[in-house]
Amino acid sequence: MNRVVRSLCLVASVSVMTGCASMAQKEVVVGDSLAPVVVESVPALPNVALTEELLADYLVAELSLQRAQYGLATRYLRKLALETRDPRLAERATRVGIFGRDYEAALETGQLWLELDPKNFEGRQIVTALLIKASRYDEAVINLEQVLAAVEQDDEERYASIIRLVGREQDRDAALAITALYNERNPNDVAGVYAYAQLALRDGKLDIAEEAVGRLLVLKPDWPKAAILRASILLTTEREAAALEYMGDVVRRQSKNAELRAAYARMLVDARREEEALAQFRRVLKLAPDDEESMYAAGLVALRLNLPEEAREFFGGLESGRHADDANYYLGRIEEIDGNDELAQRLYSRVNGGDNYLEAQVRRALLIVRGGDVEGGRAHLSAIQALHPGQRLRLYVAEGQILRSVKRHEEALELYNRALVDIPDNSDLLYARAMVAERLDRLDLLEHDLLAILEREPDHVEALNSLGYTLADRTDRFDEAYIYIKRAMELKPNASHIIDSLGWVQYRMGRLDEAEQNLRRALKMQPDPEIAAHLGEVLWVKGDRQGARDVWSRALEDTPENEVLLEVMRRFEQ
Repeated sequence: MNRVVRSLCLVASVSVMTGCASMAQKEVVVGDSLAPVVVESVPALPNVALTEELLADYLVAELSLQRAQYGLATRYLRKLALETRDPRLAERATRVGIFGRDYEAALETGQLWLELDPKNFEGRQIVTALLIKASRYDEAVINLEQVLAAVEQDDEERYASIIRLVGREQDRDAALAITALYNERNPNDVAGVYAYAQLALRDGKLDIAEEAVGRLLVLKPDWPKAAILRASILLTTEREAAALEYMGDVVRRQSKNAELRAAYARMLVDARREEEALAQFRRVLKLAPDDEESMYAAGLVALRLNLPEEAREFFGGLESGRHADDANYYLGRIEEIDGNDELAQRLYSRVNGGDNYLEAQVRRALLIVRGGDVEGGRAHLSAIQALHPGQRLRLYVAEGQILRSVKRHEEALELYNRALVDIPDNSDLLYARAMVAERLDRLDLLEHDLLAILEREPDHVEALNSLGYTLADRTDRFDEAYIYIKRAMELKPNASHIIDSLGWVQYRMGRLDEAEQNLRRALKMQPDPEIAAHLGEVLWVKGDRQGARDVWSRALEDTPENEVLLEVMRRFEQ
């Protein structure tokens, strides 16, 4: 090949990157199959004389690419590849054919590419995917074997190659058929059996998955991934107890294997056996102190078990790495709960992304307000860019919470009115507006919004309870109030604030003994000053004034400035 043609090939490779950027990446998508680059080969190049016809064909291909006429570009690149037998042009024709979805032409030039450059690993991956797409399974399996022959003899690496080539096929039956054929030809290949079991499990073909994992455990009985896969199959078939028992036995036999123990711990979390899960995570981290996934999971479990000090220790080990943002968020929550607002703010400020980014910034704004800077907190919220309606909703609710906390109820009402124009009929916004309306004596608006919620969500517990309590407290519509509160009780029978509402409506209906019983129960569950205020009032009306004073005095010790409590005491003690 003379210098001009060699230059043309170089220009061609550059043009692929500029005119069709996605074909220049180090991976090629064929339908839904991904083929990563592993090694590069150096093929022999042909000696072809440049002719006017070759040059003209090349220019047509180039112009077609620039105009996104991929079919025409594929046709001319195919012609050039066949005439010159240059592997670079064959490769380029294959990539352009795939990009233009002309898979038949891409397969033809791909096979030419392999003929000219048989050691090209990437090319063999691409051709394998194209053969699968063409339903030429026998040839695809042969190519798959050749691909795997170039992979280092590590079962996990070989399995990953099979899944990349086969597992991403849109036609899942085809993917399973290919791995079945491969297993028939290579019955003792651990990676192949593992891939077959995984794909069968993914497709819900549990009999096939169980049979395959049984063979896998015979081939490699102590392989952690095989044991984990068997447990996953048991879980999928709703045999949770059997899965946990099996994994427990495996972990006891291989007690120093951190991967197995971590998988067992996650299963215990899913089974809501958090204390056992945390014990397993502790042992995992003794075996593998740098296991960030287990450290993060252990922190979450510790929080769920109300062990903040231990959670702080776990999350503190994740200041860098993929979980750093979430760890800082949870560390901030721990410090906020402990009353360390300044430290909590610093931790929230370190959350720069992840699922908890928005909530961290909202919490930070609320802490700014709690420190006395209301407008600073609102400004911080305003600076947050909301990416979707769910985030806009959270910001509206947070700003409304700020305005309500400083008793700027008119402004809060205006905010919720604007929010409901932006996100119409949202239950959270309607409920928030109803709570502000109650503070402004707009009981008509409160009832309108809560009924609007209940029309769409008849079992909305908080709307039922709030509407019932307000009707009992602020009107004489006691029978209606009782119906709403009883329905809330049926849905959430052990919620102290709903039991308080039930006691209050019974008091308003003159059912004093029942009211006292329920209010005592609610106060025992939750020492809330408003419940104490209600119970004291009932006792006073029943004639037990000393009992009322005792209840109020105990509540005052914890909340000396509670307005509801102080108001009821002034009303009865004056």
